[in-house]
Amino acid sequence: MSGYLNNYIMIDTDLLESFLAVAEERNFTFAAARMGLTQSTISQHIRRLETQLGQQLFQRSTHRVALLPEGERFLPHARRILDAIADAERDLTTPGVTGHVRLGVAEDFATSRLPDILRRFRRFYPGITLQIEVGLSGNLLDKFHTGAFDIVLVKSRTATQQAVPLMADPLVWVASPEEPDICKQRPLPLALHPEPSVSRSMALEALHAAHIPFTITHTSLSITGLRAGVIAGLGISVFGRHFIPDGVQIIDAAMAGLPRLADLPFILEHQEITKDNQAVAALIRAIHENVALLDQHTLPSS
Repeated sequence: MSGYLNNYIMIDTDLLESFLAVAEERNFTFAAARMGLTQSTISQHIRRLETQLGQQLFQRSTHRVALLPEGERFLPHARRILDAIADAERDLTTPGVTGHVRLGVAEDFATSRLPDILRRFRRFYPGITLQIEVGLSGNLLDKFHTGAFDIVLVKSRTATQQAVPLMADPLVWVASPEEPDICKQRPLPLALHPEPSVSRSMALEALHAAHIPFTITHTSLSITGLRAGVIAGLGISVFGRHFIPDGVQIIDAAMAGLPRLADLPFILEHQEITKDNQAVAALIRAIHENVALLDQHTLPSS
């Protein structure tokens, strides 16, 4: 019995949370932002976990982080442990909230943070069903004002008094790694969303102010479509710093002679008639908690 106890491993759940964040983000910086911790703390957590397990879990290089076979084997165990803890917390502390919530969400968020929000939300509120529509922020806001959604999580520079500022993400220029000189072309080729698009209007306003001629060579309603156009070398585009798709790289605006872009504002707005709806309130809390993990500066209250 004593030998068994000596070999028994008690793993701190903080280490498991950090491991899961790195495994899913494939990046220590993004994992730290998601956890609301410093990168050095995340690194310490991973080293402690690897020491406890006696296994190296990640292969680290300058540009990428990959799970080793041992890490792949450990990943489902970590998820099961954390899910079990969350289930216990839900059963003991969360009332049985039920309901149906209609959510409109900007694609930037839908393809990056939304899965994590929904995964955590499902653990605590299995009785709430969600109806989700992804699209351009302007279109979603128009539908919200007709009553089509209970909540919208969108980009907007002209928010109403009822809107809640969530975060302001730095907007950056991006290009294909295979086309490093495309940003020097004049007129500047652009790959952008069609109107109404907040990022599109911010990019065009900045170029007009800097007196840089441009031409829109590619448009797409989806981030996937924009990504394809950028990778193909059809033009450069703009994305929030935390929402950059794989396969494109940030342009150093100063080096490329491009104007610096303003921060991209994200807001959350819900229907006034839902203010006492427990299901709506639960989802709003989950969104706020997830955004806080990004460790971003928030929009000013004015």
